[in-house]
Amino acid sequence: MPLKVTTLLNGCHLTMERYCLFGLILVIIVLCGAQQQADGLQVKMKMIHRHSTHSPFYTEFTSRFERIHELLRLDSLRIRSTPRWKFSFDNQPSAAPSPGQEPRTSFAMPLASGATLGSALYFVELYIGTPPQRALLVADTGSDLIWVNCHACRNCSSANSFPVFSPDNSSSLSYVPCFSRECNAVSPNSACVFKPKIACKYSYGYLDNSSTTGPYIRDTITLKSMSGRPLKAEKVYMGCGTDNQGQSEVGSGGVLGLGQGFNSFPSQTANLYGSKFSYCLRDYLQPPTVRSSLVFGDTEDSLLPSFLKEPIVYTPILKEGSSFYYVGIEDITVNGEKLPISSSVWEVDEAGNGGTIIDSGCSLTYFTEEAYEIIIEALRVSTKYPMVSTASPQRFDLCFNTSGGSNLKFPEFSIGLSGGRRFTPPAENFMLEIEDDVKCVGFSPLRGQSIIGNLLQQNFFVEYDRHRSLLGFAPANCCAHN
Repeated sequence: MPLKVTTLLNGCHLTMERYCLFGLILVIIVLCGAQQQADGLQVKMKMIHRHSTHSPFYTEFTSRFERIHELLRLDSLRIRSTPRWKFSFDNQPSAAPSPGQEPRTSFAMPLASGATLGSALYFVELYIGTPPQRALLVADTGSDLIWVNCHACRNCSSANSFPVFSPDNSSSLSYVPCFSRECNAVSPNSACVFKPKIACKYSYGYLDNSSTTGPYIRDTITLKSMSGRPLKAEKVYMGCGTDNQGQSEVGSGGVLGLGQGFNSFPSQTANLYGSKFSYCLRDYLQPPTVRSSLVFGDTEDSLLPSFLKEPIVYTPILKEGSSFYYVGIEDITVNGEKLPISSSVWEVDEAGNGGTIIDSGCSLTYFTEEAYEIIIEALRVSTKYPMVSTASPQRFDLCFNTSGGSNLKFPEFSIGLSGGRRFTPPAENFMLEIEDDVKCVGFSPLRGQSIIGNLLQQNFFVEYDRHRSLLGFAPANCCAHN
């Protein structure tokens, strides 16, 4: 006689056969539900380039020459407008997950290029408050503070181009109190504003004397998941800009700070997204309708092979207390030959001077003057095309006439990074086509610091793993990452 086993579940007696069938169905339901949840939590924010048709700054350039020199102009603003104040505190309002802890979700945003505030190169669209109000903010790896243009803002010349946030229309908004720990972090003297309510007053300045000032608030930021479902990050601290001044602020609806500081967006949402974000920047010469993507959290492993050309490799992120993402350069080679650049050129001192940062806001790549001269000379002697000058007030130091050539070949340029990793961009990332049959080296000298700009990063998947203090990168088809 076969053994009959019964159990009680929700008041029902089931035979073993029925119980097993019920269990199988239950497992399938749970797995399907989990898959639906995972799909819904994968979100991409579109990064809108400043020159995209989706950008308020869209201009139809008559030539590549004109477009490149607009990028150079914006770079000069960018370099002059890096944050003047960099905070480093032991007691930070939010922290990365503990070892072994899995992030709860991830999302992705399309990137739009904007070039630092008034010089911002990439913008992202998100929603602030309850009910959500649309905002278009600069995505900036070189600053920490999140801030948005607010209603009744003085000197906000961009009000006609960008949405303006209305604090009075958000039921989820709260004003950060004066003398609170959070206020002391952004305003060491605990300054207060008295309108519309008594609240902490923040003030954030840039090297070109631009600034943003206003009440420091806390509100909900809403993003859209891949499935279209809204995802909310609640109680996010941000500045409500009511007095924005200077050239850097012109034409900016605000900033989504992506730096390493405690008040940046990745830091404040580390418990949600695991303190990790990534992007894949498309070729700047692609049609202006094309957008890149900014992803917060882990990119699904199943998606990576579809657009990566090589496995991701990682190099350490240096100087964790800094807003900027520093990487260590160990050497530079041209056609495999190591250039005679002193290692001291790449070092960063205790005050943060020197070193190399990776930055989404600069277009060109900048090397300290000593390294730059050696690099340019090596590229000059290794390139087999005649040199040519360009008629430009912001001229490139090294340009070549490539007329009559097909299957153009340029020297291999490679940066050796800490950990034995090599970053070897394709020639089109640094040999910029300024006009027909003229290509120029997209490097420039800079006193005291080196910057790996966004043109050199084109068609690379770049991942900022802040929890492990690692920068990952791999050649990629960024069109497939959209």
